[in-house]
Amino acid sequence: MRLLITVLLFSFVFSGCGDKEAESRSTSKLLPFPEATKGSPGKVNRSQFAGSLACKSCHAEEYREWKGSTHAKAGGLPREVKIIARFDGRPLRFKGATVTPRKNGSEYVFDVAIDGQPDQRLSVSAVVGGGHMLGGGTQSFFTKLEDGSYRFLPFDYIRDEKTWFVQLKTQQWVRITENIALNDLLNWPPRRLLGDVAGMSNCQNCHGSQIDVRLTEQGNFDTYFTTLAINCESCHGPAKKHIELMSQPNAGELPDNGLEALETLSKDASLMVCFQCHATKDMLQPNFLPGDDLESFYSLKMPILASEPYLPDGKVNAFAYQQNHLFSDCYINGSMTCVDCHSPHSQGYRDITGKTLSSPFDDGQCTGCHGNMAANPAAHSFHGAGPKGVRCTDCHMPYLQHRALGEQLRFSRSDHTIPIPRAGMEAQYGINNACIDCHTGKDTQWAISETRRLWGKPKPLHPLIRGLIKSDSISTRLDAAQLLLQPDQNHAIAQYTALVAFTKRFLTPDMTALEDEIVNNLKQLTLSKDLDLQSLALVALHLSKGDDPATRKLLTEALDNAEEKEKGLRRRWAITMDYLASPFLSRQDYANAISVYQKAYAIDPEDSFIINNLVNSYIATENLTAAIVLLKESLSRRPYDAELHFKLSNLYNRNGQIDEAISTLKKGLELDPDNRNQRSILEYLEEKR
Repeated sequence: MRLLITVLLFSFVFSGCGDKEAESRSTSKLLPFPEATKGSPGKVNRSQFAGSLACKSCHAEEYREWKGSTHAKAGGLPREVKIIARFDGRPLRFKGATVTPRKNGSEYVFDVAIDGQPDQRLSVSAVVGGGHMLGGGTQSFFTKLEDGSYRFLPFDYIRDEKTWFVQLKTQQWVRITENIALNDLLNWPPRRLLGDVAGMSNCQNCHGSQIDVRLTEQGNFDTYFTTLAINCESCHGPAKKHIELMSQPNAGELPDNGLEALETLSKDASLMVCFQCHATKDMLQPNFLPGDDLESFYSLKMPILASEPYLPDGKVNAFAYQQNHLFSDCYINGSMTCVDCHSPHSQGYRDITGKTLSSPFDDGQCTGCHGNMAANPAAHSFHGAGPKGVRCTDCHMPYLQHRALGEQLRFSRSDHTIPIPRAGMEAQYGINNACIDCHTGKDTQWAISETRRLWGKPKPLHPLIRGLIKSDSISTRLDAAQLLLQPDQNHAIAQYTALVAFTKRFLTPDMTALEDEIVNNLKQLTLSKDLDLQSLALVALHLSKGDDPATRKLLTEALDNAEEKEKGLRRRWAITMDYLASPFLSRQDYANAISVYQKAYAIDPEDSFIINNLVNSYIATENLTAAIVLLKESLSRRPYDAELHFKLSNLYNRNGQIDEAISTLKKGLELDPDNRNQRSILEYLEEKR
């Protein structure tokens, strides 16, 4: 089996960085990493989907429930959905610009007038949302460009406040005023894509069904979707095979009906169906379609690395979806999934037995499991029963504002960590306390005293949550490790969060001394069945002890043993390592930046971002030879990549190798003959020669 180039082959470059220790480091005993898996793990394509109407004849009741649901009304083409926003010709006045939403015949448009620029008209080609969500429902709009892409228009409408609003570059949602310029907006000019394309700002694939966006050879976008509503196949996967099988005369005798039974999924597999959309996630590779393995295409925990969406106990810190259910005791020590409370077809509410409940606030969602409280809820709540009493969700699933969006407009969501109110900790993190929300005028100390008086000492926090909170004040590596590295705990998302904190604060590249206790805990974490946690533990070992032969053997075996999860593991590993290199580069610590980027490249030599970052790091140290070697190696893997040819040609030119620059540039132009800029460079080089 052909072996990947590894960091070993680049050890000479450290001499250009002044790192004599790295230059003299022995590498003869280190194992190279196994070759990366080729191809995409995707098993689903567009042709396998049939659309929801095809389900109606056999599943009439489920179809009827779905048709009345918010999923079915989640979006669509302008003529298909209810427009709640005001397209009434009243202008939205910005600093130096006016945007006028109006209806032009049957078309919805935004007329944009910017001082000193030609007027432009942006047509609404797609609508997402209908103001359905409790706690703040909105409606958003997309326009289709000539390149085939659908781009988000940064003028949103919020139902309860009945006003247009925008999102600033600071992330905050604000009402439109004449003090705000269009260039202050996060998404102006329109660039955010409907669908996933690597390296582009995007809306992922949540706001529609079977969204599949691919780049054409001409550099345009092939945008496909079945509907911008959420259809049956968004959850059940492609149904065409199922329909064909069930149409056969002997359908009842067939061993396979072509669809997986969602009702019998395991706890985690059931959650993954909903987390396709209801989770904050990072793309590992594009072109996911329902029915594919979600974890091969997305990491659900990697956002914790950069955006810190959750507080230590899982409450939403910035902006996130319902994935923080993974912090809930009902999940960790119970079996709770989304469909234990949410009816999957109607989006109504039910108890664990499937009994329909009257509202999102019905106590039956909780008393179905906590039966000892069902007979006399007031005995537990101390707040009376009936319409004037409190409900379980008032205290244990309060609506919390997503703080990154600011306080001007309401965007609050029910807290899916299902917590015990802890007024002191909530005050520490600036979170509204459920008691004080009702007992206005009372303070935190009152809430602490009153909850202690009524319910006694609260249930202890999970050891990892306690560790995360306490570790902020710990400066010693081993003491922090005892709080944060707890491989025996059953709490993968908290373990991941804790390992992120530990890695950022206490691990550096190629450490000469790292306590055995820490190394052993990291090794145990690499055995986790959670792919995100396993990959981060491997990253931590690779970063800190990757040149230790025993550690290198463990890392290599992890890739060899990953089997069908290998590509997903490798992508997480490489992207995380690339992220950890960035702070070194920003501090101009080029020796460490190069070391970590090399590790990322060794794991995934196909990643164009890693290649670019490593090349730029070499250039920053004036080590053009190393950059040229890297690009030549990359081209041996990707000879079809015109951009790599152009970059290599540029480096040859900078290094005084004009003949090589010209021949390489010509190869790139064979792949991209319409690139006028590069053709001009070729003419210049030929004249220069």
